[in-house]
Amino acid sequence: MKIELHLHTSEISLFCGKLTKEEVIDLYVKAGYDAIVITNHFSRGVADEMAARHGITDFTGIYFDTLRQAAEIGRKKGILVLAGCELRFDCNANDYLVYGMDEELFRDREKLFRMTPAEFSSFAKDNGILFYQAHPFRNGMTVIQPEYLFGIEVQNTHPRHDSRNDIALAWAEKYGLHKICGSDCHRVVDVGSSAIVTDHPVKDEKDLVHVLKNDLYTMI
Repeated sequence: MKIELHLHTSEISLFCGKLTKEEVIDLYVKAGYDAIVITNHFSRGVADEMAARHGITDFTGIYFDTLRQAAEIGRKKGILVLAGCELRFDCNANDYLVYGMDEELFRDREKLFRMTPAEFSSFAKDNGILFYQAHPFRNGMTVIQPEYLFGIEVQNTHPRHDSRNDIALAWAEKYGLHKICGSDCHRVVDVGSSAIVTDHPVKDEKDLVHVLKNDLYTMI
């Protein structure tokens, strides 16, 4: 299976997403992917903007509703659409990719936004969530203690940022962090520039966590 681990849609990622969920799904079907993980931004800034623009106060609800709608569209088009997120805490401008998320665990978004990476690390371990830092060496990011993370994104192919993937790879190898990759898709030009490939069947988020946790994939 060919799987995209990092992409955004315009319904939630208001500041940067240029493609609707329907457009993203069609583009990844054409690109020959078997599955995509939608990792829209889950942050105070986006939640506040959703309230300001659309009067939406249940940010977690609309976030997961959008994922469920995308999954249904994917079923009709023959591609598996899974739930993930790009999480940001109030303490800095870092972005973290989260897999194995459960909607109920994200209901108290205020608690999440106020967490530190150390606190979320414990929360993630207690709840079977995989916690990676996205593009940790991009401008504006703060490198955190490796022991807080399950892994880091070592190959981010976003063409409008320098993610310093070579440094990320060296860092992951130095500290024994699990390695992932992603296209970080926001626009048409970003589609399908990175993927993991696995021989293990992935049918849902639980299967994805198993594949990632046990490094049962190749990055391309």
